[in-house]
Amino acid sequence: MIGVAVLGLGRMGPAHARTVRDSSRASLIALADADPAKLDRAAQEFPGCALYRDYREALARDDVQAVIIALPHWLHEQAAIDAVQAGKHVLIEKPLANSVEECLRIARAVTAHPVTFMVGHTQHFYPVVAAAKRVLDSGRIGRTIMALDTWYKPLAPESRPAWMLDRKLGGGMLLMDGVHMIDRLLWHLGGKVTAVKAMNGNPVYPEIPADDTAMAFLQFDTGVVATISRIAYRTGVVQYGADYFGTNGQLKFRLPYGRHGEHGLWIGQNETWEEVPVPDRNSVADQFDAFLDSIERGTEPPVTIEHAVEVIRVMEAIERSGATGREVLVER
Repeated sequence: MIGVAVLGLGRMGPAHARTVRDSSRASLIALADADPAKLDRAAQEFPGCALYRDYREALARDDVQAVIIALPHWLHEQAAIDAVQAGKHVLIEKPLANSVEECLRIARAVTAHPVTFMVGHTQHFYPVVAAAKRVLDSGRIGRTIMALDTWYKPLAPESRPAWMLDRKLGGGMLLMDGVHMIDRLLWHLGGKVTAVKAMNGNPVYPEIPADDTAMAFLQFDTGVVATISRIAYRTGVVQYGADYFGTNGQLKFRLPYGRHGEHGLWIGQNETWEEVPVPDRNSVADQFDAFLDSIERGTEPPVTIEHAVEVIRVMEAIERSGATGREVLVER
């Protein structure tokens, strides 16, 4: 049994804590959050679990071998480095950090310590997204030529903590949702993005110091091209998913979000959509099991730090292109 501490009890922390609690392979040892009210709620839901306002106290415990970092984005870098230096295995919520510079500092710390480090790009474990990857890899629609990734949803700023509405603290739609889209494209299409031309800004909520809208054209070193189209609107209808076009057909998937929209995976050939059966699974639990597998076997995790750094490289390129109005080459 691997002893686990969950750092951060905001949007995802409690879900991670429940997953650890319900696992037959791990024990939930400690929870940490600076907010006393969140700790009070955790005390009711997770009786007997140690509670800390300072996550470093959880890191000091010998019975904690692994941590799940679900803190606000602006705390990721320091918490990740502290955990790695304490000798803990780490599963960190996406994004890895707010900038490439911060990501590389984390990567250097990981290189210096023999721990398993996995980044929680959970969509690798979404059944529909994982099934789409299998279809693309099978060659069923031939060689992929281009992809369109879309996500339209309400921002609902009144429901978000202040840091999510401040880019300096890791807020904004690119860091919250855009990284999901970039992650999917990199994973599904393979190769590296070499150039980006984008619009990125806050035309919907100009009073908020964080982006709400982006459209980006991505060129890959494989010759594939893709677009990211996303907006956090005041009012509208949700759309969430992607379309892939190959030399022998199409593939589309849609993910549930809010109250509207399709959910599923389809192959388009001969003027007909064929639905692909997709199993119903718990993506958070599957992600945690993959993390435990990597720890126990000493193998590379399915979502590596190198992949997570590439996601942020592309995100920064979108930001630079949006700021300058020019195409930006992705530097490495």
